[in-house]
Amino acid sequence: MTMRSQHGFTLLEMLVAIAIFAGLSLGAYQVLQGVLASDEVAKRKEARLGELQIALGALERDLTQMLPRSGRIEGEANRVAIAASRFGQESDDWGIAFIRGGWLNPDDMLPRSGLQRVGWRLKGNKLERLSFRYPDPVIGTEAQVRPMLEGVGAFRLYFYDRGNWKESWSQREVLPQGIAVELELDDLGLIRRQFLIGAGGQRIDNAGS
Repeated sequence: MTMRSQHGFTLLEMLVAIAIFAGLSLGAYQVLQGVLASDEVAKRKEARLGELQIALGALERDLTQMLPRSGRIEGEANRVAIAASRFGQESDDWGIAFIRGGWLNPDDMLPRSGLQRVGWRLKGNKLERLSFRYPDPVIGTEAQVRPMLEGVGAFRLYFYDRGNWKESWSQREVLPQGIAVELELDDLGLIRRQFLIGAGGQRIDNAGS
């Protein structure tokens, strides 16, 4: 009986097989890394859009429920329904302050009314909301500051009145009919939102204050 010769892989064949396997593994790893990186970017963008929606939602609720009401500031009465100006409220850009209604207080369980003094400003590239517990805070009361959105390079306001948009508002006793807000975001660019003021055009006198 003849012995059958047995043949194995040569060293060259083994090296070629290892090189092919290494190339396939490297390609698969790069694809996996690309998928993970894309997923991380998508999650960051989704979180960023969520933060933007929350900030704009709070801003919309405040502006659309603005009331033509004056109040006391540092114990002194005034006739200012809306204070909006560059560097107002110690802002790095535009700042605005007013009194809004619609602050929820079910069955009057809390010792306050449904009115609230609020403000918005830009501070250190953060859009901030200012609020007081009462519309006429006592002397020395500090506003509660809540950061709403980071990475904001500019915060600008425009005012709609009688068919025209204006870049400033000097009629402090009268509410504009609408307000446009422009935000310059570091990652998303320019965002503009326009809000209709329900009590727009009303004067403090007409509101019975």
